[in-house]
Amino acid sequence: MRQVWTYSARDPQGHLYKGELESESKDAALQAIADRGLIPTRLVPRPERASLTSIMGNFGSANREKLIIFTKQLMTMHRAGIPLLRALACIRRGAGEIDMEDELDGIMNLLQSGLPLSKALEQYPKKFPPVYVASIAAGEVSGSLDEVLNQLAALIEKELVLSRQVKSALRYPLMVIGAIGIAIFILMTFVIPRFSSLYGKFGSDLPLPTKIVMGVSTVFSSYWFVILAGMGVGLYLLKRVLSTTKGRLKWDELMLKVPVVGDLIVKAHIARFAALLNILYHSGVPMVACLNIIKETTANKVIAGEIKQLADSFERGQEIGPDPEKYRFFPSVALDMFQVGLESGSVETVMQELAAHYEMELDYKSRHLTALLEPILTVFIGGMVLVLALSIFLPMWNLIKVFR
Repeated sequence: MRQVWTYSARDPQGHLYKGELESESKDAALQAIADRGLIPTRLVPRPERASLTSIMGNFGSANREKLIIFTKQLMTMHRAGIPLLRALACIRRGAGEIDMEDELDGIMNLLQSGLPLSKALEQYPKKFPPVYVASIAAGEVSGSLDEVLNQLAALIEKELVLSRQVKSALRYPLMVIGAIGIAIFILMTFVIPRFSSLYGKFGSDLPLPTKIVMGVSTVFSSYWFVILAGMGVGLYLLKRVLSTTKGRLKWDELMLKVPVVGDLIVKAHIARFAALLNILYHSGVPMVACLNIIKETTANKVIAGEIKQLADSFERGQEIGPDPEKYRFFPSVALDMFQVGLESGSVETVMQELAAHYEMELDYKSRHLTALLEPILTVFIGGMVLVLALSIFLPMWNLIKVFR
């Protein structure tokens, strides 16, 4: 499996270079740095970092908008016939807007040393993901760099829209659940104890719901700092678990099994898969290489594993179709259309149709996610309010009877 390495190196003149590269092993990374005429001074593997966006199924980086601007600027200048180095120098003058000053300096130095653009971009995987680099490399070989840049700009914009749709769809239910959690914490810690002391003065026998709520409230009010500390430790341990391959795999599988949300994540991944396969295959990248590149850039590790199964089946010449053992989450429609595209020689057309279909499905589901979750949230909130109301007001009714 390819690993991202963070390195520092110096050229024969002593200039310092920093960046990241991907390779199969540490020796291969050292050799790649030496091939560029640099002397490595530091090389360490970059640990996989778990973030909220990656946990929820991140489909790219936070730099999409900046990458779109860079790609469109480079495409425009390349179409105008401006040499590559001069075009990058022009972009560099306004690089503050896209936060790429250091990267562009390094890319121009590498181009001057004889490396092609794709190899120079490869040294900065944080800014230029493997799909982007592979497409640029194919465009350089085929002589259609401007067309590839145009397709990449459209693809990144599409990914940006997909990502925003998923985030927008999940924002409301997450806010509601968060608000409910805060409300419960405040009620149990500060409100219920006041009623508990009030009822205690009268010494009346309390109903079962009230006893349960009072007991929970006592725990909250007495040990709230322990609960908060426990939550912090739990979040820290979750992050540590998600930084491991096995832990991340289990979490991603769990996310795909969540009702409604899992279906949304699958549709977003399939739409992205089809769009990426279309642009890579159209650029001239071999099918197995296309699938492996997409696998490496897929956030959900379970879906990435099924894409790897697709690559293995294609490489062995096996027919691709629905198989519950191999493809638990990959839709059977997508597998059938992929096989039809291979058999008919129209992979690009089929992938365009597949991407459009799942983008439409994702748009519909994301727009209606709130409506789908409303009954569940309503029942949950109603149940919580009912329990709290009974626990507070049942003793009051008993006290009123006693006073009468």
